[in-house]
Amino acid sequence: MIRKLNQETINLISAGEVIEAPCDILKELLENAIDANATEINIKIKASGTELLEIKDNGTGISKADLATCIERHTTSKLEKIDDLYSLNTFGFRGEALASINAISKMEIKTSTTEDGKGFLLKENLVSSIVCQKGTTISVNDIFYNVPVRKKFLKSKSQEFSKLYNTFLEFVIQYPKIRFQFISEKKNETFSNTTQENRYLQVFGSEVISKTKLFNIKSDFFNISGIITKPESYFFYPNNYIYINKRPVYSAQITKAISKCYKDYLMIQQRPFFVLFIELNSKTIDINIHPKKRQIKIQNEILFINQFKQAIEGNLFPKSNKETQSIKSIYESIGADFKNNLDLKEPKPVMDYSEPKEKDAPVKIVPAIKQPPKIYLDRFEIREIIGQLFDTFIICKTPDGLLLIDQHAAEERINLEKNRRLYENDFKIQNLVIPKRLDFISFSQKEFILKNKKLLENLGFKIKHLEDALFLETIPEFLEHYFDHTFFLDVLEDLEDGADFNLNRIKDKILKLKSCKESIKANDVLTISQIYSLIQNLNKCVDKTICAHGRPTYILLNKKELEKMFKRII
Repeated sequence: MIRKLNQETINLISAGEVIEAPCDILKELLENAIDANATEINIKIKASGTELLEIKDNGTGISKADLATCIERHTTSKLEKIDDLYSLNTFGFRGEALASINAISKMEIKTSTTEDGKGFLLKENLVSSIVCQKGTTISVNDIFYNVPVRKKFLKSKSQEFSKLYNTFLEFVIQYPKIRFQFISEKKNETFSNTTQENRYLQVFGSEVISKTKLFNIKSDFFNISGIITKPESYFFYPNNYIYINKRPVYSAQITKAISKCYKDYLMIQQRPFFVLFIELNSKTIDINIHPKKRQIKIQNEILFINQFKQAIEGNLFPKSNKETQSIKSIYESIGADFKNNLDLKEPKPVMDYSEPKEKDAPVKIVPAIKQPPKIYLDRFEIREIIGQLFDTFIICKTPDGLLLIDQHAAEERINLEKNRRLYENDFKIQNLVIPKRLDFISFSQKEFILKNKKLLENLGFKIKHLEDALFLETIPEFLEHYFDHTFFLDVLEDLEDGADFNLNRIKDKILKLKSCKESIKANDVLTISQIYSLIQNLNKCVDKTICAHGRPTYILLNKKELEKMFKRII
């Protein structure tokens, strides 16, 4: 038998879509306070929000006429018709938040719209007159008291508090002109109103900010501003923050696009830190696709992501005229979509080592030998090469401290920059004696290959379709000894992710593999002259601090760090 649900059950079900945890209540109430033009917002938390979550603001307040109505479902002052969704400049619009909160908690509202002290109290759905300051105070007690099953699904108090505090910070970061206060058993913090730059300092501290750079990018399609990790200063931070038209949102595509900008600077599973404010034409986004408004849909998202990534890369790695002239694509032959009109410089001489590697050399530690004057790696003057440690790390003495060089990472960087110069105009292919059957790909990958055979061919991978099978007939010539099917799958994944907008990145991935495979390895014994040549060639590199995979090529152990290790200083 089909039954019509009663209103109480309907309200509880609807509340479950919007409110899953105390942090969801805090988000909705903070949005309301900001929509009310508050300049001061005070928050009180007890038991990670399960016992009490109170938010007080000095905004415009709620009139007596609206007070009883505001806790009913689908009551809002933000829009009248569906077209208003595309021109909203407020957070709220559905009229569900207060109704949902009221359905699963004991909530009361104190509010006043005037400065004369006359206000009103809404408690247990009844309105009465009280004395209070202009603004609104909403107290939410005993969350999920009437939905015990939902309460069982809450995380531990420490996890719920962490979610609460991070939700609070999302709004603190974005609104520097508002004074925020947060009071709880674990944290008591006040963020005074200030500038956006100072708000970053207030929230993240000087150490984090010193490793980030401010940026502000304007284009015909979007404006982007915020802070982002400097490529040379990786550090771990647990959260990133994305705002689109002032709404804090999650976006896997934007996060992935930013990570790809750091392809040379981060190791696997590392990610950059960023706070990102994106402004788009409101008519190009749909904010009504997620119950909590945590996700949005962007019109022409693939095009947006590509232009967004190019803008971030251009800001992180601005190119001088000389650098720009040296990066012309080798893929001019594939058509106008991938052409540019840059003039090429003559390639630089290829770097060579003065002696062959001596893998069978009996020594493990090379004797220290004084060097000619003025030998540098980056800004460090190397006064003495002490030797090899574990046949893997080169130890050098400098006025600044002990310089440790990873010999594989160093030569990998040298080879990568050499290969980038060698193959940007000459990308020969190698015919396979026996074509390789592609029996390790999925059906969707097969469909992708068939649609993009020309694209793959210009990368050096010629594919033949015979009956119901695919065969790989050619590969890039320099991968003859290094190619395997795992690498081919990686190339496919990059192309499916949208890398066909930038084939240079796919080429670079191929060159990185070659550079890694042909470099000296750990446990290779080197002579002093080989070490000397390695350091000289590394110092000629553009990005001498990292290998092809983002690992450091060298580290400096200075006096202060040694003194800390030996507890001479704390």
